[in-house]
Amino acid sequence: MSDIHIYEVGPRDGLQNLNFQTPTAEKIDLIKGLHKVGLRDIEITSFVHPKLVPNMADAEEVFTATKDIADFGVLIPNQKGFDRATAVGAKKMNVFFSPSESFNQANLGRSLDEALSGINKMLEETKKEDVRAYVSCAFGCPIEGKPSEHKLLEAIQVADSIADTVVLCDTIGAGHPSLIRRTLELSRHVDADISLHLHHKKNKKDNMFPNIKAALDWGVTQFDGSIGGLGGCPFIPDSGSNLSTNDLVRFLHKNNYDTGLEISELDIIAQAYSPEQVTPITPRKLQVKNKLEELLQRTPLGSKW
Repeated sequence: MSDIHIYEVGPRDGLQNLNFQTPTAEKIDLIKGLHKVGLRDIEITSFVHPKLVPNMADAEEVFTATKDIADFGVLIPNQKGFDRATAVGAKKMNVFFSPSESFNQANLGRSLDEALSGINKMLEETKKEDVRAYVSCAFGCPIEGKPSEHKLLEAIQVADSIADTVVLCDTIGAGHPSLIRRTLELSRHVDADISLHLHHKKNKKDNMFPNIKAALDWGVTQFDGSIGGLGGCPFIPDSGSNLSTNDLVRFLHKNNYDTGLEISELDIIAQAYSPEQVTPITPRKLQVKNKLEELLQRTPLGSKW
């Protein structure tokens, strides 16, 4: 049994932020590879409007091609997205909202109350254990700054009422250890599991490790990660990157936490899907792809599989 559970968001939160289209077949191989190396919970796509996030335009194709591997999660921005997801058989729904009214208006086109009303309506027949609720901008908003504790607590409580996992998101990389601890204290009495979804500002990757340590010391056992640190928020300029799954696993292993994952295998996938590798074919890309193909063809062995 792993000490720490990692929820992989690279296929969605990582790829959505790229400024070029990722071929559907490469997305499917990425998901297969991540699952092959032991990442069992993966957010694979978003049923968002293609004009807003072009790299998620193939959501139905990606989900249909991978749904027999595992019951993967998908991001649902609104009722139309929910309808598209359920039409292809998705069951694990991830929803998001923010304690910041301005961010909700900018990102969802609705107030917080309107967003929550819509979420409650579309999740009426969805089991709570199949829902993850992202509390975006929990540590800071690019428009309003740090949210008030009253608004943040309200958002956390609402997330707790609809979801099995409440995900506290540092959307702009504003977190620091004392803020991490204080925000976690606000969530102490929720029934849901708590996960952290961390970003870092450009060239500030090392700032995340004290935040991870603060969360571990508090008792957090779940983290979101994006393979190779892909992604960020496409609606926030210079938002930096997601917490790299590879860096997270290295840090956890160094501090004697078990993840059930092999860093060497994660590195193969990260090399194959780094931004420079998803661009036109090069000898280096072919070499990395060959390693990935070997990994995908490997027969799973051992208890970790």
